[in-house]
Amino acid sequence: MLHCKPDRLLGADDVHIHVLRPEPVKPIDADSLDAAERQRAQSFKFDKDRDLYIAAHLFLRQVLSRYAVVPEQDWRFSTNAYGKPAIANPGYDWLQFNLSHTQGRVACAVARNRAVGVDVEQHKSLNDLSALCRHTFSPPEAEHVLSTPLPSEQEQRFFSYWTLKEAYIKARGMGLSLPLHQFSFVQDTDRCWQLHYAPGFQDDGESWQFNTRRLGESHFLAYCVQAGGCDLSVQLIGANASGDFCGSENNFLSMRSEP
Repeated sequence: MLHCKPDRLLGADDVHIHVLRPEPVKPIDADSLDAAERQRAQSFKFDKDRDLYIAAHLFLRQVLSRYAVVPEQDWRFSTNAYGKPAIANPGYDWLQFNLSHTQGRVACAVARNRAVGVDVEQHKSLNDLSALCRHTFSPPEAEHVLSTPLPSEQEQRFFSYWTLKEAYIKARGMGLSLPLHQFSFVQDTDRCWQLHYAPGFQDDGESWQFNTRRLGESHFLAYCVQAGGCDLSVQLIGANASGDFCGSENNFLSMRSEP
């Protein structure tokens, strides 16, 4: 589906998170993807992973074309030194985005001139959760995950922390060069998230707005966006399996971290 003109406005203080439940019922046409995307798609061993990658990147192009007069197949991308993608089309560097996909969900976050990160994960049972937490999380995060005796609650806490941390490092655009155990998401007594850094952590001094939530029973989603002291409006926007946008929108309550 090509858009002749943008059909959505993106204000300076808006963040839109488009969510797709991909359910392909026929072979996916990858012709709209560029050569690098098609090469990456062919590198997947399993068809389900290849189809998910193609569906996600086609969805990304559909989303971007809702905000700019660029046909879906004409979007071009570059990556920074850490692999974070950005729009390479001249005149559209203001349109910041981030993409995440897992079996059953695709999420694409967009913002205007603000670094943004999003992560979506499918819930699954985890082996040796204690070792995984202590290897991946900061001590306060690991302690909180393991402090409940209920395995289901432990896994819910794990995915909440994991998606928040992934969204943050994706927004920073530095990937795993940022040590995961040197920054902590902590919930206060009002269940509001706060972000704390270990001494010497490479904090860039920006304030961040972030939150996490469940999508149905089987998925977790988190976002993180460069707030710069503003109170941003964050919306979830649904799409059906074919990529057509349903128009249903929900406010996404947010928490902020001050520099």
